[in-house]
Amino acid sequence: MTRKQFETLDLDNLEQNLQQAAELIAGRIRAIACDPVKQNISFEELAAIIPCDLPDEGHGPEAVIGEVARHIEPYSTRIGHPRFLAWITTSPGPAGTIGDMLCTGLNQAPLSFKGGPAATVLEEIVLGWFAGMFGMPEGWGGTIVSGGTMANLMGLTVARRVHAPQVHARGMQGLERPLVLYVSDQGHMSVTRSAVLLGIGEDNVRAVPSDSACRMIPHELEKAVQQDRRAGRLPFCVVAQAGSVTTGAVDPLPDIAAICRRENMWMHVDAAYGGAVMLADELRPLLAGIELADSVCVDPHKWFFVPLECGITLFRSREQQLETFRAKAAYLGAENPHDLKNTTFILSRANRALKVWFAFRSYGRLRIARIIRRNMELARQLYRLMCDHPEWEPLAPAPLSIVCGRYTPSAAVRGGWTEQQIDDLQLQMIEELERSGTALLTPAAVNGRAGVRVCIANHRTTPEDITLIFNTLTAIGTRIARPDEHETAGE
Repeated sequence: MTRKQFETLDLDNLEQNLQQAAELIAGRIRAIACDPVKQNISFEELAAIIPCDLPDEGHGPEAVIGEVARHIEPYSTRIGHPRFLAWITTSPGPAGTIGDMLCTGLNQAPLSFKGGPAATVLEEIVLGWFAGMFGMPEGWGGTIVSGGTMANLMGLTVARRVHAPQVHARGMQGLERPLVLYVSDQGHMSVTRSAVLLGIGEDNVRAVPSDSACRMIPHELEKAVQQDRRAGRLPFCVVAQAGSVTTGAVDPLPDIAAICRRENMWMHVDAAYGGAVMLADELRPLLAGIELADSVCVDPHKWFFVPLECGITLFRSREQQLETFRAKAAYLGAENPHDLKNTTFILSRANRALKVWFAFRSYGRLRIARIIRRNMELARQLYRLMCDHPEWEPLAPAPLSIVCGRYTPSAAVRGGWTEQQIDDLQLQMIEELERSGTALLTPAAVNGRAGVRVCIANHRTTPEDITLIFNTLTAIGTRIARPDEHETAGE
């Protein structure tokens, strides 16, 4: 029986189908700046639109691509829109999108070298770029994962292995003293989630106080460590922020590194967002001290403008990394020193390195660095607008490209609004802006006060976009706060 007599899943019009899909993607990118940023539609409304039957006989890719065009693409948030300034999931550069398409088409399985020879080499190349960028010493290690949450988890997993090696065989019950992890009160929620998954527990994560600039206070860290030692606990790791999720704050990395060395603790740096400044030579001093870290988390799918998903963990010691994750099974065949299965907990994995390699090779380091500088200039523009307006105030410094501000209308002052009513107003302004389709932002809580958070990590955002957002927010806030309606603002 010949191969053609077997039923396969191959397509008769593959090239035509790929062209249809490519045209759909290209059309979306061409129109990415069109409003609305996000459609106003509920889950239930959308569930009634998207075809949900599982057909016994397929409709064919031509028809299904049509369904995507009619029922899915229009209701997909325009993350690449120049006024999508919400989470730090940035507008991807189209070159990265092409790289991701190639990654899917080549469909490699680089858990072992033989499952993806070129993919394995690509990962080593890309990790080498980042290791050099962050000043990792000879003998460094690294892995490419799905994003910052997983990258932080990988870093903390190796930290636990190094400082509590008995856990590897005996579990957490093999510990005589509980492990304690330290992060500033501005830390990302993935740190606590990682502590839960690693058996450390939420109760053993210390939120170290931060200063008025939202940076960890080294003296408070030292005090917390000493308190835990006196209580019979085992301080083992500090997570420092290099671009915190709310304000973009950068902790005093050299001071934290000195404390970690003195106290024999692991230093992990969460640079998922802020790490991108290392692309620009004159911005590198902003993260001075990051080269002292034992592990670093950084996300290409954030401020490097690479499509989802892509995160990286770098390790000062590849040997410690391999001791933690080495995987052996007969069905995997003979061991190869370059097998990526030994570098992370994940076994099946995509060739994420390809889209990073493709994007960086297409654009070059300097072009991406120029966009990062411009984003920071736009943040300074917005910060100045807030400072110069009598009803706005910045809630924190803006060292990178995140600006948090609070709007207090004069009508609220005259009407004697409570702080809670003004807090509520910030969220109402964001929600109305989102409903208008003009922009997508997120709320912020800084030192107990609510505000508007604008994360400018977008290669399409212009000064005009920043002015439009600021003026629109101000107009919305003024309208909500008219004296005859101020009670509504406090509901």
